[in-house]
Formats: sequence, structure tokens, C-alpha cells
Amino acid sequence: ILTDWNGLMIAALAKAGASLGETSYIEAASKAADFIWTHLRTEDGKLLKRYRDGEAGLSAHLDDYAFLIWGLLELYEAEFQTEHLKRAHTLTKVMINDFWDPEGGGFFFTAAGQSDLIHRNKEIYDGAIPSGNSVAFHNLIRLGRILLRTDYEEMAYAIGEAFSVQVNQIPVGHTQLMAGLLAAESPACEVVISGDPESPDTKGMIKGLRKLYSPHKVVLLRPTDPDPGLFEIVPILEEQIPIAGQATAYVCKNYQCSAPTTDVEEMLKLVESI
Repeated sequence: ILTDWNGLMIAALAKAGASLGETSYIEAASKAADFIWTHLRTEDGKLLKRYRDGEAGLSAHLDDYAFLIWGLLELYEAEFQTEHLKRAHTLTKVMINDFWDPEGGGFFFTAAGQSDLIHRNKEIYDGAIPSGNSVAFHNLIRLGRILLRTDYEEMAYAIGEAFSVQVNQIPVGHTQLMAGLLAAESPACEVVISGDPESPDTKGMIKGLRKLYSPHKVVLLRPTDPDPGLFEIVPILEEQIPIAGQATAYVCKNYQCSAPTTDVEEMLKLVESI
């Protein structure tokens, strides 16, 4: 049971579950994420590589962090549990601290402090599975827009800069990075749905967004009875309250928000115009 491959599967199940309305997929993804968080971390919060016969072991690589963060971000947008977002942010900070190359840019494949290594390499090639740097690029763009952290977006661009010569030579060998770059170059689109998660109008807004193909948007839910931890990591959500007790959408382009709306069609028009 490998952390990185589970991260990819969590992302796939969460995204498919949300798009197709298959709650069993989302439940499986959530269960896998909880298992990794409970059984494949050290006491100081760092990931481990594999789990077998009741024992976890081996130091995690960049792919383990990047792929699991991807899964957690997809899982957050599938069921809007604050814990998924908090875990993604926690692992991002560990990943930056342990793997980032402050001199050359990009992430090393192995963590700092491993004394048994002759050389720390950095990978960007997207083959049968994407590279950790390519997925980290997209994660940083996405998380930067969710948390309003421009420093994360700047770090993502530094990844592209670090590998630009190699990528320009063979663009087709770096398709995941290209997808991340497309997201980065597209206008930032943030949608906040403010309302009771169990009410039909809130569910209707979320369902409407999921039917709309807009791959570069990020969606957050501001519940009427929110987890206080949500405001700690996204303080602006505290101000985005429902209008007249109805589910309300706040659609923002490049961090500038349009007037809030309680109409699903109006919300979708605003998103499509970005």
C-alpha cells in the first residue's frame, strides 16, 4: 500500500464521485485519506512511504506528498470537510520545508537530511504517472488561490522556471506541467457558496457548478455553522455570509468579487464569463 499511488486514487475517486454523484466513490476516497493520515505519518507529522502487514515504513518521497495533497484538495471540493483542506495545507508546508530547492527552484525527489544519498535529483518528466514537481506546481496554484497565498503561486512559477529549458525541448513529455501552467495562466476563478450544506438551495448551487466545465475554478463552501478552523486558514470566508437566509454565491476573478447572488443561473453566467 503506497502513499503516492493512494494519493492518485483518492484524487480520481473524489473527482469522479463529485462529478457523477457517486457518494460511494467519495466515501472510499475519504476512508483511504483517513487511513494514511492515521497510519502513515511519523510523530512529527511527516509521511511514510508504505504500509504492509500492520507496519508502516520508509521515508516518503516528493511524489507521496504531492499526490496525497492533490487527493486531499479534490476530496475537499467533493465533500467540503475543512479537515481535508487543513491536512493539504499542513502537508504542503512540510513538503516545502523538506524538499524545496531554495537556490535552483523546484522540489528534490528526496527529503533534506538523508545522509545515505550521493545525489539529490529533481524530476519533471510526466510519464505513466505525473512527476511530483508537475503535480506540486498545480497544487500550489490551486492552494494559493484557495488560501489567497500569492507566495504559493510564485513558488509554482519558480518550478516552471527551474525546468523551462528541459520542458521547451520536449513539451509532450511534460503534459501534467502544461496543465498546471494552463491553470496558472488562466484568470483565477474562486467561487464561495455560503449556506446550509444540507439545504436544497445550497446543494443546487454546488450541483450546478459541477455540471459546468470550468477546470481552473476553485470552490469553497462557507457553512452557516462553520468549523472555526476554516476561518483560521481562509479568514475572508467569515465575511461571506448568506443573503436573507438563502444560499449565496460569491464569484471572484483574480481575487475581485462580483456582487453576491442567490440565483444559480446568474452564478453560472458569472463563472462562464471569467
